[in-house]
Amino acid sequence: MAAIIADVQAILLTWAAQQTAVIGTQFPGIYAMHKHLLEKIGSVPQRFVLCAFGFLAIVNAYTMRHCLDIALAHIVTPKQKYGRMRNLNSVTLSSFNLYERMQQQRNGTLTDAIGKRRTQSIHYDWSDQLQTCNLVAFYVGYVLSHVPSAQLSMRFGGKWVLAVGLATTAVLTILTPTAVKCGGPLALILIRMLIGLSEGPTYPALSELLSKWVPAKERATLASLVLSGSQIGISMGNFISGLLLHRYDWTLIFYYFGICALLWFVAFTSLCYNAPEESPFIQETEKQYLQKEIGTVRRRQQSVTKIPWKGIFQNLPMWAMISATVQYDWTQLQHAAEVPQFIKDAKQLPLTESFISGLQNQLPYVMNWLLSVISGVLADLLVNYEIFSVTVMRKIMAFAAAVAPNLYNSLLPCLSCSEKADLFAFSNCAINVLGSYYAGIKLTPLDMSPNFAATLMGIANGIGSLTGVVAPFLKDSLSRWPQFKVFRALIWLVSTLLISGDVQPFDQPHSTESNKNE
Repeated sequence: MAAIIADVQAILLTWAAQQTAVIGTQFPGIYAMHKHLLEKIGSVPQRFVLCAFGFLAIVNAYTMRHCLDIALAHIVTPKQKYGRMRNLNSVTLSSFNLYERMQQQRNGTLTDAIGKRRTQSIHYDWSDQLQTCNLVAFYVGYVLSHVPSAQLSMRFGGKWVLAVGLATTAVLTILTPTAVKCGGPLALILIRMLIGLSEGPTYPALSELLSKWVPAKERATLASLVLSGSQIGISMGNFISGLLLHRYDWTLIFYYFGICALLWFVAFTSLCYNAPEESPFIQETEKQYLQKEIGTVRRRQQSVTKIPWKGIFQNLPMWAMISATVQYDWTQLQHAAEVPQFIKDAKQLPLTESFISGLQNQLPYVMNWLLSVISGVLADLLVNYEIFSVTVMRKIMAFAAAVAPNLYNSLLPCLSCSEKADLFAFSNCAINVLGSYYAGIKLTPLDMSPNFAATLMGIANGIGSLTGVVAPFLKDSLSRWPQFKVFRALIWLVSTLLISGDVQPFDQPHSTESNKNE
């Protein structure tokens, strides 16, 4: 299989070289611009280029993942906001093009335009249970593909596993409106499950790439930047989708984000590589630096696929990481569903009332991402200056991420809803502190096992994603059991005390003596 992939890559490289030569002959201006761009890219450290594209990979993955969450209300129920328009004074500026609406009112065509907009949209009468199944279908496929994709990443490299997975997700996302119109809810459930299967390799493949490109001295900074792209993905997905829905049909959301992911695929496969020694753009100084820093733990050959499953599942820090991941994913789902709805119900302020309101609701996710990057930089500084060990630093960051949401859940019922600013500040602070999770828990697969980081990430993230399958069905039952929040808080806090940032025995690094013998 590896030989076939190598042959295919060689054929593609030969074809690309031939096409480049043709372009250089027929379009010298474009060729000169292309050559200049490659020279500029070569002058940038390639580990930064890879991390930038890894960040964009997660952003694209989350925008496509949450497409249906945003569009489902517009697929199932008709829009009502235009039906309540009495005059232009009752409509906010962000809901329409002001000049166009004034022209339509003068011409007497405003009502006709609204009616035309309504007739163009197709809506479906689906039950609440059917809508929940459509949302859960993604996580079913997502959970199933984590561990197999980790093995593929270790064997063939993370580049093509990541690229093909997201490209497949993009194509399926573009096909989603057609599936809804032609096949109804059952077709949508099937395509969402396939999207979950194709998006599952994202984190394991990125972990494999980061283990070969990011040195330990920069691990918290660069890996936190990459892995926290989910917050920007959720924020951009919500905000851009809201803008598109103001003027266009819900189908455009899927087309827009799918095309963005395909553009990422073209750029990523052209500029990024599995390892530093494979990149033609990397400078010799950076290659030597990465070989020196990352070469402290010798990499296994890609042909070696035997995974120490027994050692992994008998490892206590591994179970602590899995437990903390489950609690974090559950909290993220809870906040994503409850905080905007709570604000809307308590303050009677619809989320789409104005452009400013939309920005305000995305602010927690942006601040979460900023704090994750800042916590990563701080963690690297404290570890590199030997103020804290890696394990202690990971526990501090994980503890901060665990305490904030539990304080929020405990104190929220005591907070008066009379002051909207207090409510927003309290909820934003709780969600923002969650950003330290990336420098605390999400990096531990790279710390615990550089050789099997993809496998560890696949196991932990796959089990954590089960919350997306279970939580929607248990929400009503668990709401009647107030002690469940206390139980979850205790598990999360205990998990932070048991995680480790040290290389674990099951990683089996080669000793210096064995290296000399070889």
